[in-house]
Amino acid sequence: MNRSIEELKIRAKKLQNKALEGEDAACALLAKYRMTPDGLQRKTCLNVIAKQQGFTDWRHAKTVLGGEAGCDQDQGSFWHSPSCSGFLNNWFAHYSEARDYLSQNPDMYLLPYKKQYMVVAENFIKSINLSEQCAPYWKAVGHDLIDAYGSSAWQTLVWTRIVRG
Repeated sequence: MNRSIEELKIRAKKLQNKALEGEDAACALLAKYRMTPDGLQRKTCLNVIAKQQGFTDWRHAKTVLGGEAGCDQDQGSFWHSPSCSGFLNNWFAHYSEARDYLSQNPDMYLLPYKKQYMVVAENFIKSINLSEQCAPYWKAVGHDLIDAYGSSAWQTLVWTRIVRG
């Protein structure tokens, strides 16, 4: 069982229940994606929750978070946040280039973004709430979320990203 995927399933169930009860926040979230509570199904809520996390739909989220996507496949924008938009990051089209840059800058972090790669500084990692307590996991993955994709340390960072939002 993948606890990150299970957490998103729980969130989808809660969204469905709250929307069907008419809760304003749940209805507003659905409206953001041009949906209404009328006839709301769980699969619709799974798609909304997946989009919230930076994926195109539930299947995409499940594939990436389950460690089943290839490194050349779209990884979504899960590791990015609007709060990071002001940072100057190093962007690469090819993993090998990003990895070379990281090897020259070992205090930075290599993250996927859709079908690209970004190498970011500590301020970016702090902004997505993955710094202090996550240091042992970052060390375990060598600051490289592509090379460590699917590993237990990677899964812990994914879980932490989800729960700290």
